[in-house]
Amino acid sequence: MNHPVLGVLGGVGPLATAYFMELVIKKTPARTDQDNIPMVVYNDPQIPDRTAYILDHTKPNPRPEMANVAHWLQLAGAEYIAIPCNTAHYFYEDINSQVSIPVLNIMDLTAGAVAGRIGTGGKVGLMATDGTIESGVFQACFERRGLETIVPDSADRKTVMSIIYDCVKANKPYDPQAFLAVADRLYASGCGAVVVGCTELSVVYQDLADKPGYLIDSLDVLAQACVDYYEQHRGE
Repeated sequence: MNHPVLGVLGGVGPLATAYFMELVIKKTPARTDQDNIPMVVYNDPQIPDRTAYILDHTKPNPRPEMANVAHWLQLAGAEYIAIPCNTAHYFYEDINSQVSIPVLNIMDLTAGAVAGRIGTGGKVGLMATDGTIESGVFQACFERRGLETIVPDSADRKTVMSIIYDCVKANKPYDPQAFLAVADRLYASGCGAVVVGCTELSVVYQDLADKPGYLIDSLDVLAQACVDYYEQHRGE
């Protein structure tokens, strides 16, 4: 029986990669070790910061290294690839062009999940890095499904960036209430759902004891899509 190998382009960031692997394992309908999904993980934290480059093209470009990792994953036996970083999907086409295997798109998958939840014509809040927001890539995915994107105001964007860079990426404690306060304000503004659109924020979300029903976590969506792909293609 074929057991499609999942390739993980990781390290962007490292903790989000570990949480992603855990999610995939927990979502897999396994009764034994052997029922789980084989993975090849390249956890490369030396990939330059994605937001820094998107906001300032004089900064180191992460594109070549991410494309190299994707190519390496295929050579190592991966049969499909996941990238547990939303901002990295600014470079999706470049990464995808380096391989001949499917590269699952976290933004497109999440937009589909939102549309399935709230239907077309609604508003969706987006909590993400400044790089993701300024690139407009996530907004374009929502727009294709008839959804209007609402982003946090400038003060809340600073809060979000601080949680991501000063806390999660820095391996320091974070304040879940600060995260929830931003999410609550977006929801109160008329959004039918609020997307956790950064995988460092997904770390915060996954640690919440009580998860508000209006939140949709992109990392959770990607992990489920990886499990679904495996279940659909195993045995082929």
